[in-house]
Amino acid sequence: MFLKNSFDGKAVKGSYHKRRKEVMKYTVVIMDKFRQLIGDFRIEQLSKLSQNAKKGIGAGLLGVAVISIALFLNISNDVHKVIIAGQEVGYITEEEMVDKTLEEIKVDVSNKASGMEIVVDSDALVCEATALKAKDVTILTKDKLKEKILAAELFKVKAWAININGNNVVAVTTEEGANSILEGVKSYYQTDGAELASATFKEDVVVTQAAVNVANVMRPEDAVPLIVTGTKEPKIYTVKEGDTLWDIAIANGMSPAELESANTGFDPEKLKIGQQLNLYQIKPYVTVQIKEVVATTENIKFKTVYENTNTLYKGQVKVKTAGVYGTKNIRTEVTKENDVVIATRELDSVMVSEPQDQITLKGTKSLATFAGSGSLSSPLNRIDISSAFGVNRGSSRHAGVDLRNPKGTPIKAADDGVVTFAAYSGTYGNIVKLSHGNGIETWYAHANTIGVSVGQVVKKGDVIATVGMTGRTTGYHLHLEVRKNGVPQNPMNYL
Repeated sequence: MFLKNSFDGKAVKGSYHKRRKEVMKYTVVIMDKFRQLIGDFRIEQLSKLSQNAKKGIGAGLLGVAVISIALFLNISNDVHKVIIAGQEVGYITEEEMVDKTLEEIKVDVSNKASGMEIVVDSDALVCEATALKAKDVTILTKDKLKEKILAAELFKVKAWAININGNNVVAVTTEEGANSILEGVKSYYQTDGAELASATFKEDVVVTQAAVNVANVMRPEDAVPLIVTGTKEPKIYTVKEGDTLWDIAIANGMSPAELESANTGFDPEKLKIGQQLNLYQIKPYVTVQIKEVVATTENIKFKTVYENTNTLYKGQVKVKTAGVYGTKNIRTEVTKENDVVIATRELDSVMVSEPQDQITLKGTKSLATFAGSGSLSSPLNRIDISSAFGVNRGSSRHAGVDLRNPKGTPIKAADDGVVTFAAYSGTYGNIVKLSHGNGIETWYAHANTIGVSVGQVVKKGDVIATVGMTGRTTGYHLHLEVRKNGVPQNPMNYL
């Protein structure tokens, strides 16, 4: 049974006063006997008795008084057993300590309750007399008794709880606060600037009154992250220099797969210093089903129109007039569950501007036909192989040989030839390609700088670039390829 506002301790007080009445009853009976005994002795009779007789009577009366006091003390010093929620928690010698302790707790809870209604389960606390003596048991101190009562959570406050699928997840002081939490959870998943069509919970979510421990009452602003993440204390790791996905995961008791799954949209190949990673699995208490209309502006790709020109070598291209993307405004209905898009539907689109074609010049000038010596020399003064030709690279094989050298080391033409390409090219980074005639080509990739241009004739030993680490690479080196009729060869067979 819950009692509102205060704990009057009627059950405990009743037990205490009952025992006290019994003690007083015994005392009154003894005192009556004492008075009766005195009345039976008239003064005249007492005066006739000898001195020894008078002393005997006095001793007898004193004995009666001592017995009465001892009986009273024996009864009043009984040990009482304290039972909370059916569990024996200890012993006390003074029943009134229970009332005093309860009143202290009530004051503490009232100070923390911020005006909320206090309820207490008085039936859960029982104080029973025992035949034990204080010297035979360990007596609870007042502080220890208070600790036991608090641990049993007998005192509660009537708060407003958010109940999810039958379980009270969070509680706040007001109904308005509880409703604001639910709105905060919904808005957490809404797209900024989007037009909200609907937002509902997939689970059974209701706001209800409930008696809860005062320590479990939260502020609305703290409750929203709890419902969204499923934890009160999110743990964040900030990436430092030298960190790897494996190191971070193991150091925090996770597997790399768990770390990835805890960070939606995380690319383990792109760890950045200062990047923050979640170290916990996000397990929201609710699934918010949102339908919203998102307005976006989309680019319309332009076409590329080529114009031939003999001012450029074959294979060279140059933009004459840059293309311009067109744009259109699109309204899309997006259906999400939390942050996961499960459906989209285009409602309408409006053309804002048409795209403009890009005019690109395409070279027709013939490259000089040049036949090299047929004998290739090393493009670097020092050969230090860091990755050999033909090594497996996942789904492909290494098409060249990697020669480790410091940044800026001069790269020389392996033979006489003509520059057919000199620019940045994807994973190769900055690359120079030379044609030596008779179907022989050499490629020099990951260069830091390029010192030649397409169509330029070079001699064996001419500096054409410097060692770098552009493109996909993990260190400074030259990636050298030798191709014959387009087929990669082992460069070490030619140098």
